[in-house]
Amino acid sequence: MVRVPDEDDASRRARLLMERVHLGEWERAADALSAERAAIAIYRRLAAVSPELYLPEVATCLASLGVTLSELDRHGEALNAEREAVSLYRRLAATSADRYLADLADALINLGTTLAELDRPADALSAEREAVAVYRRLAAASPGRYLTDLADVLAELGGT
Repeated sequence: MVRVPDEDDASRRARLLMERVHLGEWERAADALSAERAAIAIYRRLAAVSPELYLPEVATCLASLGVTLSELDRHGEALNAEREAVSLYRRLAATSADRYLADLADALINLGTTLAELDRPADALSAEREAVAVYRRLAAASPGRYLTDLADVLAELGGT
């Protein structure tokens, strides 16, 4: 494995930034956004050298950024982050479905929500239907783990 100089330090810094975001330690939303973007930049640099280790982190941070932006009613920006997160999770799920399909489904749900906020109901429905298909697949393989998630997504889809 090629080692990025200070890879461990950079990864640790990005992880700490995201932990602070998830714990709500930032006093202002702008600080949380800045932390998420800094973490994404760090993980992108690391992923350029070690994609197998750091692409999942990039995808996770992008999904988080999309949620934060949506909560701030910045749906256009959220859409970009969520589309990229979905794209990365598709790529990851193609090589490791057991590990990343649920993340893909969650990212699709977020994308659908944002598309609905942007008054794009057909696109939102498409993303949500894809999430249902993924959860159906997961629930078929592991009903105890995913059947509730499938039911939740179906109930939400039925309410739209």
